[in-house]
Parts: sequence; C-alpha cells; structure tokens
Amino acid sequence: MTGAPRPREEVPAEDRWDVAAIYASDEAWEAALTAARQWPAKVSAFEGRLGESEQVLAEALATWFQANREMEKVWVYAHLRADEDLGNSHYQDMMERARSAYVAMMTAGSYLSPEILTLDDAMLQAWMGREPLATYRFWLEDQLRAKPHTLSPAEERLMSMVSEPLSAFERVFSVLKNVDLAARLPSVQDEEGAQQQLTHSLFIKLLESRDRDLRRRAFEGYYAEYKGNRNTVAAALDGGVKSNVFNARARKFGSALEASLFNDNVEVAVYDALIEAVHAALPAFYRYMELRRKLLGVDRLHLYDVYVPAVPEVTLSYGYDEAVELVAQGIAPLGQEYVQVARQGMAGGWVDRYENAGKRSGAYSSGCYDTMPYILMNFTGTLDSVFTLAHELGHSMHSYLANHTQPYHLADYRILVAEVASTTNEALLNHHLLTTLEDSQVRAYLIDRYLDGFRGTLFRQTMFAEFEKAIHGTVEQGQPLTADGLDARYYELVKLYYGDSVAFDEEDAPISWEWARIDHFFYNFYVYKYATGMASAVAIARAIREGQEGALERYLAFLRAGGSDYPLNVLRGAGVDLTTPEPVSSALAEFERLVGELETLVG
Repeated sequence: MTGAPRPREEVPAEDRWDVAAIYASDEAWEAALTAARQWPAKVSAFEGRLGESEQVLAEALATWFQANREMEKVWVYAHLRADEDLGNSHYQDMMERARSAYVAMMTAGSYLSPEILTLDDAMLQAWMGREPLATYRFWLEDQLRAKPHTLSPAEERLMSMVSEPLSAFERVFSVLKNVDLAARLPSVQDEEGAQQQLTHSLFIKLLESRDRDLRRRAFEGYYAEYKGNRNTVAAALDGGVKSNVFNARARKFGSALEASLFNDNVEVAVYDALIEAVHAALPAFYRYMELRRKLLGVDRLHLYDVYVPAVPEVTLSYGYDEAVELVAQGIAPLGQEYVQVARQGMAGGWVDRYENAGKRSGAYSSGCYDTMPYILMNFTGTLDSVFTLAHELGHSMHSYLANHTQPYHLADYRILVAEVASTTNEALLNHHLLTTLEDSQVRAYLIDRYLDGFRGTLFRQTMFAEFEKAIHGTVEQGQPLTADGLDARYYELVKLYYGDSVAFDEEDAPISWEWARIDHFFYNFYVYKYATGMASAVAIARAIREGQEGALERYLAFLRAGGSDYPLNVLRGAGVDLTTPEPVSSALAEFERLVGELETLVG
C-alpha cells in the first residue's frame, strides 16, 4: 500500500509524458492559441462561395482542415496539462479557453456541410472525380450521406454555438468525481493496519485484496460517498442524456441511439444484437460466477468478491519497466517494426505513469496528428495495470500508424474500431502469458484473469450499454432521470447479469449507486464498442497467432487505414464482419471453453 498521492510537482520527469514536445512552454502555447484564433475568420471567408468552382471548394476544405489541425494541437496540450491535476486552476483555465476557441472555429465552419449539400449533385460528383477535390472524395461523400440530418446554415451555426453549454454536464461530473468527491473519500485500514485514504485507483486495488473484510470495508466506504452525491450526479446525467436526445431530435433521427451510431454508419440492429447475444450467454457467465464462489470458499458471493483473483495461490506484480518488457514480448507477433516503435513510446515520452494528487483517474490514449501519442496511466504494478498499458498502447499505435499513412482528413479512425487495436494487444499478451508460464496454478490464475476480462469487457460493458439505452429511452418518453429510478434500474440489471450465485442482500445494496461513478454514461453510447471491439479482437488475434495467410498484413493495413473508409468496411478487410453474429458468438464460445478449462485445472 502507498500513502496519500504525491503532488504533481514531486513526480520525476522520467515518469511523466513529454507534453513539452508539443509546446516548449505555456507561453509558447499562448502564442499558438492567439494564432489559432485567427482561423475562424479565414474559414468564414469562404461562406457563400463554395459553388464558385472546384478550386474554391478545395481551398475552403484545405483551410478548414488546417484550422482543425492547428486547433487540435492547442487543445491537446491544454487538456493533457489539465488532466495532470484537475485541481490546478491555471491549466483548467487554459483548457476552457482552448475549448472556447475550438467552439468558435467549429461555429465558423458550421456552414460547410449545409452549403455543400446545396450544390448541384451532378456538378459535385464531376468535381470529386478529378483534382484538386479527388483527395476529399470520401469526406465529401460522407457529407452527402448526412444530407437528411443536416440543417440550414443558420441552424447549424446555432447547433455549434450550443455545443459548449450542452457539454457542461460531463465537465460538472468529472470535477465532482475527480476533485470534490475524491477529496472526501474515507480512509480504510489495510492489511498492515495502516489507514489508507481511498482513491479511484486504490479502490479497485483493494477489491483485489485477499482480505475479504478489507474488500467489504472499501466497497462500503467508497460507495457511501457516491450515495451522498447521487442526486447531483443524477441531475448531471439527466442533463447529459437530454442533450443527446435534443441533438438527435434536432437532426431528425429516430432516437439518440440511432444518432450516436450514424457517424460510424452502423445500424441499431448491431447494438441490439450484441445485447441479445450476451443475454443468450448469461448461463455460461453464471457458471463462471458459481465456479468463482467455490474457488473463493464462500457460501454466497458478494459484489465486492468479483474483482479478487479466484485462484488464491498466485499473485503477480510488476515494476513499470518490467511491464514494458512483458507487453513488448506479448505483441511480438505484430512484427519487429511495430514492436520497436511501441517499445520506444512506452519507455520514452508517451506515458504519464503514476497517480498523483488531482490527476484524472483511469487511463486513456490521446494526442493528435502533429504530436506523439500520449497515454495517461495510474500504474499500480498489478497485472491489470500491465494489461491497461497494453490496451492503451494499442490505441496509440493505431493512431501512430494511421497518422503516418493517411492525410490529415483521413487519419482519424471512427470510434467503433477504436477498441479493436487495444483489445487485440490484450488478447496477444494474454496468449503469450498462457504459453510461456507452465505452472498449473499460474495458468489457472491467468485463465481466471482472462475470463475476468470477458466479465469486464463483454458482459459488463454490454450491461452498461443496456443501461444507457434504458435511460435514454426514459428521457425520450418524457420522463426525468432521478436518483431513485437510476438506482432501481441499475440494480435490476446487475442482478440479471450476475445471477443467483451473488447474495444480493444488504451487503450488495451499495452496487445500486455504481452508476454514479461511471464516466462513460456521459459519452453518448460509447461503451458498446468495448464489447464489439473485444469480439473483433479475439478473431483477429487468433488469426495472427495461428499464422493464417495474410492475417498480419490485413491487420496492419486495418491500422494504417485510419478513417479512410467506414469502420465496418475496414473491419471486413481485417477479416471481421460485425453485421453477422459470428464475431460475438465466437468470443462467447471462447469464454465458455475457458470456463471449462479452468474447471478442469482446479479440479
């Protein structure tokens, strides 16, 4: 166990990401922000002129994309600095000024899509067939696909202007969770008798403790603070969901879910099929929960028991440098060039490694076209932290390869495929561990760890996706989201997904407040992509491991493709068709097979 998180200024340089590679100082950033504020006027200069000639349209698009490129760099620096310490008002101010400048630029360019859609179709098709517009063909065709959902220029300008206030709900939640609420989390007595103040990352680590009473105390103490803040979170979530519903209705979509899937060109049926497939596999999940109950030696499971490794004889811990080496070995099937770049990034300036006071919780990969990838970590030395590093590295390598292959306007991949690269890395790392560590107890532990990954990714994220669909449906039916209603709906889903092996008595009641700590419920139907990403990754990793002809080349081409095609098409090129049930069903069949293997290993 460690004491209270250290202040940011005490974190050694080698443990931080190299944000100074973007701008050498805050003063340099200020100069870049001042320059970026000139772009809205340059973008606006083309309004009303797009139909003059193909050269004018090409110049307008080149100006628009350059404006985005410059503004993204300004934004990335500010948001990385702000996430280093959410209590640092200087960097919070910088981030808000960057956000405002970004909104001003988006507002200035809001005429582009509506005006493009007023152009004669035959003329635009002819222009797209030759230079200088041929390079923008896919982007332009995607704009035309959005024609039924694009408003008038004046309405689009208004939509851009309201985007900033409508995004405030997520910011309110983030500050509440990571600053105000985090400061009030209680202390618990650890295995050595020392008092440890709970933090977001320490909470999960304590739930992995062998000491069941410690797990219970951490569970109760952590969620008790959320119970006291759930009305505020409910109000923020109600506002966030209503923002999604407003945007969907303003753009003439049938639902907020339909609107959220449109950008990826995905039908609602894909989302619903995921939930249906996971429901069908719940008996296998119940079987795993019952096996965990037996392995832990308890009469009934509680929800503070589901994170602790079910194989007690094995504990694995790693220093950061050891984690880098292990991840590099795991992803070796992806080729020498891939591994070399990844290793340099993990050991160099890509990763902000450890928790510090006020630092944003969790982990993510960020960056933009003109920066290195950046990975926020709160590395704790557990095997979970190693897998998190491999996961975020997958995102970063996806961005790295796409940015080094595609032009700016085609490099940014869609959200649906964003989780595929990260989860493929995890699948390869897991296979590496299972094939190199022969001890039966270690192997049982690793299989349990992998099965728990299915729990957290395919089952848990699908449960989140179902909850998200339900709460949006509530608002779309004209009903508000209340703390009591959210508690009841969430608890009902947890009981459905975990089954009868969990006691669901008064000791499990705090789980009904868990919805109040989930950041992704403010991300507009993001979570289902974790589940489909895992299903896709299982298929891709297996093909690469088995040496299937062309599998590695197809996968690297998928990474390099970036946003040059719609995600389902890019995935088909990698050998995965999410419009069929096969990827999800195959992944769930793998889960059931491993449950059987674990049952055999532990007798």
